[in-house]
Amino acid sequence: MRVSIQTLGSLGDVMPYITTARALMAGGADVTLMAPREYTETMTAHGVTPAMAPAFSLNEWNAEAERRGTLSDPVQFFRDWGEMVVPYVEDITAHCLMAAEHADIVLGNSICAPARVAAEAYGIPYILSAQQPAISPTREIPCALMWRPWHGTWLNRAGYLTVDIAQRLMLEALKDQRRALDLRPIPQGGTRWHLGQPLARVTSVSPALIACRPEDWRSNDHLMPYPSLDVQGPDELPPALLDFLSMGAAPLHVGLGSFESDAEREQISRLLRAIRHLRLRAIISSGLVGQLPQDLTEGHFVSGHVSHPALFPLCAGVIHHGGAGTLDTALRAGTPQLIVPDRLDQFWHGVRLRQIGVAPAHITGKSTEDEMVTLLAQLTAPEMRARAQSLVSALRARNGAADLAAFTRAETERFQQSVR
Repeated sequence: MRVSIQTLGSLGDVMPYITTARALMAGGADVTLMAPREYTETMTAHGVTPAMAPAFSLNEWNAEAERRGTLSDPVQFFRDWGEMVVPYVEDITAHCLMAAEHADIVLGNSICAPARVAAEAYGIPYILSAQQPAISPTREIPCALMWRPWHGTWLNRAGYLTVDIAQRLMLEALKDQRRALDLRPIPQGGTRWHLGQPLARVTSVSPALIACRPEDWRSNDHLMPYPSLDVQGPDELPPALLDFLSMGAAPLHVGLGSFESDAEREQISRLLRAIRHLRLRAIISSGLVGQLPQDLTEGHFVSGHVSHPALFPLCAGVIHHGGAGTLDTALRAGTPQLIVPDRLDQFWHGVRLRQIGVAPAHITGKSTEDEMVTLLAQLTAPEMRARAQSLVSALRARNGAADLAAFTRAETERFQQSVR
């Protein structure tokens, strides 16, 4: 079986597909992964074959998106569609087609809309996946991409409707590419069907966040555990970092993933002053150092990229942006979390972690140093760690990458049988 996985977005969007690709390969599948060119080396390092990447630079695109506020919500995203997306559509579609040639199935995320065009052009099945509740409407769970603290449950379906409208606008933007491939300008069935069959939609989320499949989902909506990174031991960490860990109490880990270059300097400085006030130790991601006065990093360890599955179990807490991958790794490590959200699903993640008892309230742009001191004290309290530790066994018993790989194989076989 030949599988083409296609995704656009940050490293947090790419890593779950790397683990899924590895699970598929372990079962004998031939897999390629198309992702932004910034991650070609990462894919290769994990033993996954990269497909030829589109030409645009994700880092440059993210910098412009931050300046415009493009990713603050789907409405803003489509406000900027003409300047931020249209110039890249033709190139991305061409690379999606190249990546999917000779494949038996395409697995893609909603960011990479041309992936579905490629699957349709070759007459092969397509799975739409997401790492947060966003693509399968339900009254029971908020749409994470649209959620805000003031939303009531009555707005849940409205959030999903907004995402569906965004997907329809993507179809409109791809009309010319579809015509060139001799496809209908808009596929029959719109966003809900693929080649005359219900579109398979997979939501991969940590079971700690969503334990049960919503009762009002359609039959083509599927809930699976997040495709987690492999559990690793401390021998994966650099010697200098291991020395720092051995020299005192368990430290905090402070990092904002792909959003570090956009971090608000004063907010992060307040956070480091609060850490100093409590005399806590920290491992600070090197991407944040440029945002901090030098005196605030003294006594801490500045770290480049290291294995989070190896490091997080050794930390007293993980302070991060609220990305799905970092969140899942900290949950499986049994380490409490403190979220500094900036956009999209990060706000819902922060609130959901608080609801299940493994995080205090998230930090906002208006959080004072004193308020951060209180949040850090809650983060490092024994009862919060005990709650986080209580979830580990059940979470590690699940294998989201293996589940998604098995579903991909089954969907390929089901589609081929239906064609025959």
